[in-house]
Amino acid sequence: MEMESYHFANLGIHEELMQDLRNLENRMKEELGYEIALIAYTKEADGLPSK
Repeated sequence: MEMESYHFANLGIHEELMQDLRNLENRMKEELGYEIALIAYTKEADGLPSK
């Protein structure tokens, strides 16, 4: 995976989606026994969807 072509996705205004990610991280930690960090990437340079 070429990371230079990806940018962090801007999920700041989507608190419900952010909470879903946190909940899944917690569930994965409970089931796997170690912490997992889920990171949202996009190919859009500013992290926002193209119009």
